[in-house]
Amino acid sequence: NTEVFERFGHNALWFHDNRTGEDIAYHWGLFGFNEPGFIWRFLTGDTNYSMGPTNPLALIEYERRAGRPITLSRLNLTPPQAQSLRDYVRWNEQPANVHYRYDYFADNCSTRLRDAIDHSLGGALHRAFPDTATSMSYRRESVRLTDGDPPIQAGIDIALGRPADVPITDWQSFFIPMRLRDGLRHATIPDGTGAMVPIVAEEHAVPLYGPPNVVERAQSPRLAPRFLLLGLLMAALVVGLRIMAVSRRGAAWGLALFGAAHSLLSGLIGVILLLAWFATRHQFWARNENVLLLTPLSLALVILIPAAVLRWRAEAPTRILAALIAGMGIVAGLLAVLPGGQESRAVVALILPTHLALAWALKGRVVQRRDVGAA
Repeated sequence: NTEVFERFGHNALWFHDNRTGEDIAYHWGLFGFNEPGFIWRFLTGDTNYSMGPTNPLALIEYERRAGRPITLSRLNLTPPQAQSLRDYVRWNEQPANVHYRYDYFADNCSTRLRDAIDHSLGGALHRAFPDTATSMSYRRESVRLTDGDPPIQAGIDIALGRPADVPITDWQSFFIPMRLRDGLRHATIPDGTGAMVPIVAEEHAVPLYGPPNVVERAQSPRLAPRFLLLGLLMAALVVGLRIMAVSRRGAAWGLALFGAAHSLLSGLIGVILLLAWFATRHQFWARNENVLLLTPLSLALVILIPAAVLRWRAEAPTRILAALIAGMGIVAGLLAVLPGGQESRAVVALILPTHLALAWALKGRVVQRRDVGAA
């Protein structure tokens, strides 16, 4: 199975010197799950990743056996440029510089490698890519690369806030190693005489042992239609249980349990989103309008729905709160379709139908008999 972070690719700088016999690769974004406090630092955004050397042939063999497509690109650097790159990596390898606060979008394995090359070229690489916004965003790129894994896509779409929806430039898109590879294919830089030459001298694809483990999708998929189907199915379940609950006590129990479970999950996710926004350093988890749809207020319905449905208690507060939560979801939906709004249509399509169905189901007394809870 492919880990989520592996879907975003990886890259490394391979230094081979025929004169000295040096043959070593350096890569960034290194971490260990067993490091003390790793999970807490990851959750709070206080990530402490590093860079380091590795055996290039061993790294290639590892990636081949994992079924990941591998491209070897030889850079067309002058001797001074190559030496500058080597010096930069050696400086970065020093204990005082080897660790950094990792960010999946703004400061990862690929952006560090990109910046190292740009440093050795005196900024020529960055100048080759104008700061013009593309049609992609960090959210769209993340959804694209995780296609085929709907739970992961849903989790990413829920967790990311408005900052992840700002259109990114080609330069920013190089946080994805495959985007950097493709960008370098078409970039030109000045050589020792000032003439513009391709930065990639030659390129070679390493054959795999079998079919690739993950196929990279070219375009970002539209999640809203996919998630809307699931959202409508859950809403239909609520409506069906509500209709049957008039005469069937089992349906009343089903409605109470499903409503409580939906509210528990929505409320817990809402708490997590608020903590991610205000209590962590994750800049792309902030200003998340999904808290209107997945609100901590839903936690109150975990108790209120069973009480109202099964015991005729707190019916008015339950009805009001369910309507309020549905109304907040409608606001989230309106914000999602406004120009420049957060790209949360898929989350709205997944959650809002159930909110609306529960608000409808709870607007009146569900059952007319008091023996719902009887054996």
